[in-house]
Amino acid sequence: METKKIFGPPGTGKTTFLLNTVEQLLNEGIPPERIGYFAFTRKAAHEAKERALKKFPHLNAKSFTNFRTIHSLSFVSLGIRNEQVLKDSHIREFSQEIGIQLKFSQGDESWEVSVDHPAFAVIHLARQKMVDLQVAYNASELQMTWFEFKFLHDSYRQFLLNNHLYDFTDMLEMFSNAFDDAYPSFDAVIIDEAQDLTPLQWKIAKRLLDKTNISYVAGDDDQAIFGWSGADVTALLTLPGENVVLEQSYRVPQAIHDLSAEIIQRVRYRVDKEWKPMDTEGAIHKIFNVRSIDFENIEGNWMVLASTNYMLNEIHEHLKSVGILFERNHVRSISEGTVDSVYAWERLRKGDSISAKEVKNIYNLLGPGMVRRGFKKFDGPDTQLYSFEELTTSHGLDIAKETPWYEALVRIPEPQEVYIRAALRRGQSLRGEPRIRLSTIHGAKGGEADNVALHMDLSSKFMDLYHQKPDDIHRLFYVAVTRAKKNLYLVLPKDYSKAFHI
Repeated sequence: METKKIFGPPGTGKTTFLLNTVEQLLNEGIPPERIGYFAFTRKAAHEAKERALKKFPHLNAKSFTNFRTIHSLSFVSLGIRNEQVLKDSHIREFSQEIGIQLKFSQGDESWEVSVDHPAFAVIHLARQKMVDLQVAYNASELQMTWFEFKFLHDSYRQFLLNNHLYDFTDMLEMFSNAFDDAYPSFDAVIIDEAQDLTPLQWKIAKRLLDKTNISYVAGDDDQAIFGWSGADVTALLTLPGENVVLEQSYRVPQAIHDLSAEIIQRVRYRVDKEWKPMDTEGAIHKIFNVRSIDFENIEGNWMVLASTNYMLNEIHEHLKSVGILFERNHVRSISEGTVDSVYAWERLRKGDSISAKEVKNIYNLLGPGMVRRGFKKFDGPDTQLYSFEELTTSHGLDIAKETPWYEALVRIPEPQEVYIRAALRRGQSLRGEPRIRLSTIHGAKGGEADNVALHMDLSSKFMDLYHQKPDDIHRLFYVAVTRAKKNLYLVLPKDYSKAFHI
């Protein structure tokens, strides 16, 4: 068995390298169906498949059916039916059954939901790390007794058993212990973002590698920042195989490269890598407050990063107060539905016709008395376009045509209305992708921006981690600074005793 470990420092084009590897395998006569390409997230697997389809236009999506996540492979290989998978409705039922209010969270796969509760996070972590449940409980900071915790665990397992259901970790556990004939056979296997795999996922990955003659395991131990969720970077470091380091970054300029090198050298156990920055200098600025940045007059897009989400609240409120659009943790500051309704109303006033969907959205936002009784629930044909006059004559609209959107669409909350008006006064388009993205560092992994503003503050929880596992924090800030393509703004801490020091 031949295994190559591909280490891709920031911006070195790891996905491009892997797709070039796929091309080489195809040229050697390996059918695409015989290549297994496993990414850590569904988004990454989908991106790899889309890029492969563009690179190999003579092939179709079915050719790359084995470009998927390890979760997805487990689901398909075990032959589990969709109705056997835990869903949000089941979690609500379980919540009622035990008399405890439980929420659910959506996972990476479309069918992947889990119980959103601190106790279940510990249960999930124990299973992913394959450690004893009581060991995981003892290491946690849960504000409940062992007996309360064990009751939740046992009740949940019994509920799944009684209803013949599986959660997504069940699938990994079952597949990791399945007979060899349950595992597909490939001529070549590629595993991406391997530094983020948990011990349970590694158990499956290694069984895939053992059945394959040619394998490529790609990742970067320096960017291993998901240890809190069970990721096991040691498994990548100790995996036998030839190390291949991608040497040229197409993102990181010289000044930021030098700073990132200084940070990552603090990590004690890592693969040493020589990689080259872009042939541009870049710039590092130190500022006291992120609000001092002139976002609009500095060219390019932005990331504003912090180790903890609440540290983004101040800049969030500032951007709203001055009418600048942004995105926070992948959510737009103004929803697309609201934007569409504002523009649709103004088009309607100017004499354009709008779609039935736009009419329905507008009617939901109009104030009392603006639609006559019996017409509030718009039921016009979806295939038709509607003018202001037609809506007034035939569909109950009862408002002057001169009424601006902010007086008509009164069900838009007042703070949002004030924000939209401020943005429009600045001449901002409400459509399109915002230039500014607010995110935790963990949420920004894999992303990049021309300009990055990085808060150096650490929460009490992260300070404790800094003392206990300093390498985790060094890797975290290494990932943060290497998101910048041109300018890095270091936002100096409010409290130097609770900060990452550069």
